[in-house]
Formats: sequence, C-alpha cells, structure tokens
Amino acid sequence: MNLKFRSIRARLVKFMLIVTTLPLVISLLITLTHTRESVKAQSLAENKRLMIQGGTNLSNYLNRIRETSNLAYADPSFLRNLTKGPDDYRSSAEIYTTLLTIQGALPDITQLYLYSRLHKQSTLVTRSLPRREDHAKPYTEALKFANMDMAIEPPHSMHSYGLSTAAAPEAGPVLTFYRSISRIPSKEQIALLAIDLRLDSLNSICDSLYDPEKENIQLVNEQGVIIYSGNPDELGQAMKQPELLSRTGSDNEGYFDGDNAMHIYQRIELPFAKWTLVKSIPHAALYQNSTQLTSINAVIAGLALLTVVFGTLFISFRITRPIKQLARYMNEIQIGRLDIDIQVAAREDEIGVLSRRFRQMMDTINNLILQEYKLELVNKTTQLKALQAQIDPHFLYNSLQSIGTLALQHQAPRVYSLIVSLANIMRYNMRNEEALVPLQQEISYLKLYLELQQERFADRLHITWSLDEESLQALVPKMILQPLAENYFKHGIEAGIQDACLHFSSRITPMKRLIITLENNGASIPPERLEQIAASLTERADSHIRPPDPAAPIGLRNVLARLRLYSDESADLQIENISPQGVRVTLDIPERSTERDESIDCG
Repeated sequence: MNLKFRSIRARLVKFMLIVTTLPLVISLLITLTHTRESVKAQSLAENKRLMIQGGTNLSNYLNRIRETSNLAYADPSFLRNLTKGPDDYRSSAEIYTTLLTIQGALPDITQLYLYSRLHKQSTLVTRSLPRREDHAKPYTEALKFANMDMAIEPPHSMHSYGLSTAAAPEAGPVLTFYRSISRIPSKEQIALLAIDLRLDSLNSICDSLYDPEKENIQLVNEQGVIIYSGNPDELGQAMKQPELLSRTGSDNEGYFDGDNAMHIYQRIELPFAKWTLVKSIPHAALYQNSTQLTSINAVIAGLALLTVVFGTLFISFRITRPIKQLARYMNEIQIGRLDIDIQVAAREDEIGVLSRRFRQMMDTINNLILQEYKLELVNKTTQLKALQAQIDPHFLYNSLQSIGTLALQHQAPRVYSLIVSLANIMRYNMRNEEALVPLQQEISYLKLYLELQQERFADRLHITWSLDEESLQALVPKMILQPLAENYFKHGIEAGIQDACLHFSSRITPMKRLIITLENNGASIPPERLEQIAASLTERADSHIRPPDPAAPIGLRNVLARLRLYSDESADLQIENISPQGVRVTLDIPERSTERDESIDCG
C-alpha cells in the first residue's frame, strides 16, 4: 500500500492535479473578486466622461441663452426707446422689433416678458404678438428675481405675467431666464426681461446621458429644486433625497457610493446657474455585466477543471506505463538476463526515444562484451609492435651522436653543430608523453629546425623574432610551428631570391588570447587558391565523414585540428597575403599558462 502511494505514478497524479487545479481555482477566485471592481472602474470612467460632456453641453446651452439676452444691448436704440414715453409709437414699435429678434434667436423661446420700471408698464410677446398693460410693479414671480442681474426660474407652468389680454398658456413646463436691463454704465435697473423657454433642448441633452430603463438622472439647482428628471412629475419639485446634493463635496466632478446605487455628479458653475447633474446607477445595473461575466467564467472554469482532471489522469498513466515496463526490463537485466527481448513501443515522444535508446544500449553492451576478448588480443599485439618500433629511432639518435663525436675529432665543428641540432630534433619528436608544451620550448625546437634551413640557404635567409615575455609561458600543442615554417620552404621561397625573410611574433591580448604570427616575403598565394584554403579551414579539421581533398592543405588542417583538440573550438588559424608580397599565418589560441620554464637542450 505504501509503495502504491509512493510510486511515480501516484506522485505525478497528485502533482499534476495540484499544479493544474490550484492555479485554476485561484484564478477563478481572483476573477470573481476583481471582475466587479474592473467593470465598476470601467463603467465609472465611461460615465464620468459622459457627464463631463453633458455638463459642457448644458453650459454651452445656457451661455447661448445669455448671449441671446444680450441682444437687448446690441440694439443701440433699445435702451433709448425704453426711456421714452409709451405714447411714442415709433419707440414702442422698435422695442417690439428687438423683442421679436430675441424671440427668434432660439427655437425654444415661447414668449418674452418685459417690465419697464420707468413707465410701470408690462409688455408680453407671445407667438410674435405683443401685448402691453400698465402695472405698478413686475409680475409676482418675476419680482422674486428683480434684484438679480441674471437668474433662472426652475421649470413651471407658463405664466401669463398678470396680463388680462394674454392668450391661454401653452401646455407643458417652461424654464424662465431673467435678465436685468440697466442704463449703462450705471447699474440702475430700468427694465426686467424674462424669457420663457421650452425644455426640448435641455431634455435632449440630458436624455443622452443615461439609460432610462436602468439608470436615473437629475439636474438640480443649488436649492435642490429639480430642473430635469426622468420622471416629468418631479420637475420644479424639491429633491426627495437632498442628502445626495450634500454628499457631492466641493469638487466640480466625482462620484460616491450609496446604499443601493452609485452616484456620479457634475457641477455647472455659471454666475446665474449653479446646477448639479447627478446620475444614479443601481448596483444591479452597474454589476450586471460583471455578474454575467463571472457566471460565464465559472462555467468555463468548471468545464476546464474537469478537462484538466481527466487529462491529467490520462497523461499520467500514459507516461508512467512505459516507464514501469522499462523498470521491469531493468530488473531482469540486473539478475543477469542480458539477452532479454526488449519490446519497444511505437511512440514518437520522449518515452519512445528512451525505449529505443535503452534497447540500442543493451545491444551495444552485448556487442562490446563479445568484442572484448578480440580487442584485448589486438591491444597486446599493438603494444608489442610499438616496442619494436622504438628501436630504430633510438639507434639512429645514438648513431648521430657517434658521427658528431667523429666530426669533432676531425675538426669539423659546424658539421658537429648541425648533427647535434638534428639529434635534438629527433629527441624532441620522441618525447611522446608531452601533448602540451610551453611556447618557449616550441620556439627552441623551431630554432633548431631553422638552423638546419640556414645551413641550406646560407646568408639568403634572415630570421627575426618579436616575442612577448609573458607569452613564452603559455601552453601550446607540440609541433605546431614547424609545419607552418616548413610551408614557406616548400611553397613560398622562390628560386634565386637573395633576401628570404621570416618574422615570428607572439603576444597575449587583454582578452587572454595567445596570438602567434608568422610572416614571410615569399610568393603570394593566388586568390583562388587562398579562397580554397580558407574554405577548407572553415570545415571541421578533424572530420572523417568525407574523404580528404587531395588539394587541401593537410599541414594547416592538422595544426588547426590539434589546436582545437587541446584547447577549445574557439582556436583559429588564418592565412592571408601581405603587400607587396608574402604570406601571414596567424594562430589565435586561448591562453593556458604554466610556471614551468623548460627548453630543450640545443647542444
């Protein structure tokens, strides 16, 4: 029972269920928590923009009313005519003309009322028909606003303004704008102008700010009297919830959350109209979209959770079944049954690859066991031949030492020096136990080789050195410089040349790279051949996939292959022509320093 619950299958099932269901449940909870706030924030942002636009439109509309009333001042003869007596028919006609101009300036204007304080006379223009009567003082409702420069009376039934000859008022509420007419520059009021306006334009602006089926909106003045409401019966009445106006704060715009609704407000600050637009969005309407979205997410999450659970169980069993089969094969192999027939499942995933590789591994192991005895016999034969092959180089080295001694006896020191150099070269070649040597040791060997070449070319060969002291301790693969120098004597030096020059340099870069450069003044390489060499060097120098190209630079490829074998793949060999003639070979090797300061014996 314990093994069953501790198995990879059980742990994998538990792990996959946890890592799939837990994030999904957490995500669902976070969605449930934050969706409401996200939808609320989005709805608030949209409604605030809408309210700002509505406030702007209302301000523009009220300013148009004020500008219309300014037409009384635009007519230079209007104020003068007001001071003339009522018997002056010409002045009366001009006053009517100005009032008709004001009435036609806005389509919402239904009638105009003008009271002249100088002559105690009331004038009413309705449907472009003027009526005039004498009154001791302005109409009662107009008298409330008589001392104000400009004011607006909330929606009310249209007045007859106390004129007995006035026609029956039109049905429907109106809004009255009062304007004091003063004798400029004095502030003395000589007349009071009242403009009655239908609510069509005001209603049109406010209707576009809310959804009547879900929301409510009210436009109230600073006394809390309703200017506009979705319920026409509330027009001109006091607010039923005056606390809404008190909670708007001092800002011109904002919102606050009530018990059952979210309230968004926008103030209109004009000298004659300090109104507040309050939009109420019930919580049910505000969170309707979020509730629907949450319900949809819950259904999707439930379906996804069921899918994940069944998918997890299926994947877990599918993954662990072949693993358990491999475990049974391993148990058989452990008890010594190496020839067990391993059945490989026809799968293209990692488990199938693992099964096939395991079978291939067992086949390889069995083949290696069968070949082990043959390989041991071959190794012993190879060791014997290697011991026999060492006899000839040692015999030749000892013979050269004897010939050198004989040369000294016959007073031929130059011959002795050359024989000793050749012997040292052979001894350096026979030191097979060293794969990496300090650059100083490799330079010493190269000098022995060049000493023999100088004997061949005499004074025609000039060799110069520019070696950084720090670079001499860097480790390099053995026998990498001699093949590069040998190429010059095989291919670069021209017959009859008088000054054959070779220059060697080495340095350590700040990036810890060993740079070795060999330059000569021999024949330059033809461009086509140089491209072939460069292409050959870009291939893997140790590649055995294709047969070697007979025209390929075997020596250079061998040097590059050993550089990368004993350092890393970043080692590089570059060959290029130099002006006016000659060739430059550059080795770029990662620095591997040693504290040893060994050099071969140069005799």
